[in-house]
Amino acid sequence: MFSGKSLPPMSTLRPFEAAARHLSFSKAADEICVTQAAVSKQIRMLETFLGKKLFIRRGRNVEITGDGEVLHQAVAQGLAGIAQATARIRLKRETGRVSMAMRLPFASQFMASRITDLRKEFNDIDLNIVSTERNPFFLLDTVDMAVVLGYEPQPDLVADYLLTEEIFPVCSPAYAERHPELRAAKDIPDQTLLHLGSDHWRELAWEPVDWPVLARALGAEREVTLDGLTFNNHEMLMSAAVSGVGMAVAWQHLCKDLLEQGHLIRPIEGSYRIDRKHYLVTHAGQAGDPVIERLRQWFVSETACFRD
Repeated sequence: MFSGKSLPPMSTLRPFEAAARHLSFSKAADEICVTQAAVSKQIRMLETFLGKKLFIRRGRNVEITGDGEVLHQAVAQGLAGIAQATARIRLKRETGRVSMAMRLPFASQFMASRITDLRKEFNDIDLNIVSTERNPFFLLDTVDMAVVLGYEPQPDLVADYLLTEEIFPVCSPAYAERHPELRAAKDIPDQTLLHLGSDHWRELAWEPVDWPVLARALGAEREVTLDGLTFNNHEMLMSAAVSGVGMAVAWQHLCKDLLEQGHLIRPIEGSYRIDRKHYLVTHAGQAGDPVIERLRQWFVSETACFRD
């Protein structure tokens, strides 16, 4: 017979499952938005409760024990079942209302220009968009779907590949007219360069993709520094570029509309594709729901031009 007394502390299970899946306490901490020390503390509490070692620690790396594997299979199945039941309950309770999380640049520069068309096509859906400067994976417990950066398969989630990042230099037509010498990558170090600040990259936990990286990828012979103007978010960066202040690193999927409207141009040839993929993630328990499926198809279609 089931007894609550036989269960370990509930607070330990999610950190344990993430650590067992990643074989990394630091990656588990990033996923559930806590410190690595907090993950270690929860796992020690779980090991104390069981009287068994679940991981063997080897420096920064960890290996899962046989007992850990047994527990991980059970916990992963249990959490997946809870997630699927939660998704079914949410959809049943809020049919026609969908909450979606995405990063602020994606919301303001990809979605904003498409909202009118989306509303016409989905006038029967109340769409609630939640934006964040961080990778919104941590919001999946509270929303129906999210556009995330990077994804590792999980049994309770379904992911659709949307695009891989591609970057290139952009500036306004007026800036290019004032700088006729700007013709190739070798000319980048002499320009007024616009940068994203360190806080922007800290929120993503990824290495910065900035002017030094892009200039090297395009073949600039001289080193590019981070001197110039710095902004703490991508929308301000693009606004400054449109106003003619300087030249910016632009992401293809975020600046496509500005290029087509003539607000920005690509002053030199070449681009750099980064192995950083974006996915639309939904809950496995929502599979087959007509509202979710229609939105999934819309996102896959709207991003088709950014895929090979």
